[in-house]
Amino acid sequence: MELGPFDKVAKKRSALPVLVLGGVGLLALALAALLWLVGDMEKPQVVFNGDSSHIGLTRQVSLVVSDAKSGLRSIQVVLVQENKKALLLERTYPRTGYLSGGGPKKIEETIEITPKALGFKDGAAELVVTVADFSWWNWLQGNIAIHSSAVTIDTKPPVISVMESPKYIKGGGAGVVVYRVSEPAGRHGVMVNDIFYPGFAMPKRGAGIYGACMGLPHDIAAIEKAFVVAADQAGNEAKAPFTMDLHVRKIVSDKITVSDAFLSAKLPEFATYYPELSGTPVEQYIKVNNDIRQANYKKIQEVCSKFQPERLWDGRFGRMEGSPRAGYADHRTYLYNNEKIDEQIHLGVDIASLEHANVGAANRGLVVFAEYLGIYGNTVILDHGQGIFSLYSHMSQIDVPVGTMVEKDTVLGLTGTTGMAGGDHLHFGMLVNGIFVDPREWWDEEWVKLHMLSVL
Repeated sequence: MELGPFDKVAKKRSALPVLVLGGVGLLALALAALLWLVGDMEKPQVVFNGDSSHIGLTRQVSLVVSDAKSGLRSIQVVLVQENKKALLLERTYPRTGYLSGGGPKKIEETIEITPKALGFKDGAAELVVTVADFSWWNWLQGNIAIHSSAVTIDTKPPVISVMESPKYIKGGGAGVVVYRVSEPAGRHGVMVNDIFYPGFAMPKRGAGIYGACMGLPHDIAAIEKAFVVAADQAGNEAKAPFTMDLHVRKIVSDKITVSDAFLSAKLPEFATYYPELSGTPVEQYIKVNNDIRQANYKKIQEVCSKFQPERLWDGRFGRMEGSPRAGYADHRTYLYNNEKIDEQIHLGVDIASLEHANVGAANRGLVVFAEYLGIYGNTVILDHGQGIFSLYSHMSQIDVPVGTMVEKDTVLGLTGTTGMAGGDHLHFGMLVNGIFVDPREWWDEEWVKLHMLSVL
């Protein structure tokens, strides 16, 4: 049926609200998009990773810049001192879109700063970072963030004075070096050959005075270099040499026969903790005595890499009653059916007493390890502070948890045969910054007074 004139007018009138509503909706969306673009008033964020307050001869500064909404448009980093300005970094980024985002949301940069090469002098300066985003705010120039950080340019290394050092030392021996640093030190300590011994503050002896405890390896043949090293807050490093007379340790040899009965008794224990073991019993034994031994030593070094800065111990270290079964640094040759199958160094002292005898703490210290440790079996390690540690192994049970502060003679557990032990005994070790040293020095009251306590 054909519509009349009045019907056509009525239909047009009924469609008008729909068109109006549609237009209003599109306009609202356009306005929302415009407000989103124009309304981004949040400035980009600037974060420095690490300490950038001091700059030495050269310094790498890590910078993180981010803008979560419209993205980054540009980054500029300058170093300013009085009327001098040096451009360190300048980046611009193209717009990748209008409604979905502008530039990258996050940028990480590492800047190497060399003040002298740039013509700057020692003293106060500013590190200024200027960042713009792709917001339509600020007449389409975007939000601009200016991050200014005060820095100190210091290109002069600290002055080190060695105050005390051992006159002589032997392989497997220990000693203390005391030194003064002319300004607050960052990383500092003593380097002997290729081993670094970290230092610690000695506030009772005065400001700027530090000490470092050394423990030389048992097999050191010569001291090729020995010096104190210290870096200031700007990273400038200085060295001060010192000399020591080295007494090379004599080699003491021992032979141990590995029997089938021993293998049958010990390998099931190791298989429980190391199910990957395979091959003949002798092949498994050699793997335990080599690969697992090395992994165990690596764990011990990891435990000893952090220490209490203050001295927790006092006086000579205690020795468990009993007869010695093996000495420190004994060179062991292992025989099976009268044929050599392995060689190792025994880095502790074995003491045999009664079966399941009490194992007492040799001195006051903090329990930092208390669990099974391969060839050492059930093991406790005490941190005595300033890099000094003691180790107790082969125990049948452990009676102290990690984190316990124990006094001298506190019972840590009972002797046993766990690990690579053929009979009930205690394997006792002393370590200085992760290096096994001769326990007999630490049992000697006169040695402790003369070489350690008189200095510390």
